[in-house]
Amino acid sequence: AAADGRSCDGATDVKWGPLAASLDSDAIVVDFSPKGGPADLRGVFDPSVPGIQWADGNVWTKLDGRRHGRSATDGRTAPAVRALVTDLDAAREVLGCTACDASEGIYLGDVTEPDTLDPATDGVTALAIAVGVGGNATEDVMEAVEFRGVQNQVASLAASARKRGAALTSLNVALISSMGTTDPNPAPYEGGEVLFYKLNAEAFLGASGLPTAVIKPCGLGDGEGSEQQLLTGHDDTMLTSVHPPVVARADVARVMVQTLVERQSGLRFDLCASLRGPPTTDGDLDALLDGARWGWQA
Repeated sequence: AAADGRSCDGATDVKWGPLAASLDSDAIVVDFSPKGGPADLRGVFDPSVPGIQWADGNVWTKLDGRRHGRSATDGRTAPAVRALVTDLDAAREVLGCTACDASEGIYLGDVTEPDTLDPATDGVTALAIAVGVGGNATEDVMEAVEFRGVQNQVASLAASARKRGAALTSLNVALISSMGTTDPNPAPYEGGEVLFYKLNAEAFLGASGLPTAVIKPCGLGDGEGSEQQLLTGHDDTMLTSVHPPVVARADVARVMVQTLVERQSGLRFDLCASLRGPPTTDGDLDALLDGARWGWQA
């Protein structure tokens, strides 16, 4: 219910948490005493509703954000987000954290060192992988970060789920890779040797047994998001059909967030932007992802 006792409508609801809660494999126990309710109320998710059946007889139904004309990025309460960083000073500058520790969702780690990843993935259900190396990286570093680093992150996420008894199908992973992987000998200005390791990471994800999505952007730009029409495709065709083949990093991030929030999986697609056509809004992203599927997936 809403804060004033009304039923939630998905548009005018007022946030009235957070409340302390604990989770096990199939139930949630919430302390509603700060709001005048029971201290330890148990709820179980019922997919037939879909929603949460509470022990006191109440039912919380799941709202469909699309039904209310909203996408996952413009109206819902944002999920708790963590960041894995390799440099706390950089995190403070870029992310605006103060303590820059776990209390703010900031975790210091290195994707090439598996033992440093577990604190960040503990309890996590969705993973956004955006690792990448600089243009002067050695081949050993390319492999360690772009391929093994992806394996390490997914392994840590899966281990966390198994530890708490969660099914691997309850997870979701999105990877930012790159266009250009159909070329067996890409020139350095087209990505070079690193594309081999990005392609291996994609293949690993496809065989991981987890729900995954692979986003393969064309050239990356630093412009504002939501200002151009986004295009999806396959097999690098947009490298020659779109001029210039560039997409804003902010737009790549928007698409990645949408795949995770909407739990889109079974996707591997190219992403680019056009100077023609109307800008792709947040409300258009679901349709964009639907169009990124192969015809037989519709």
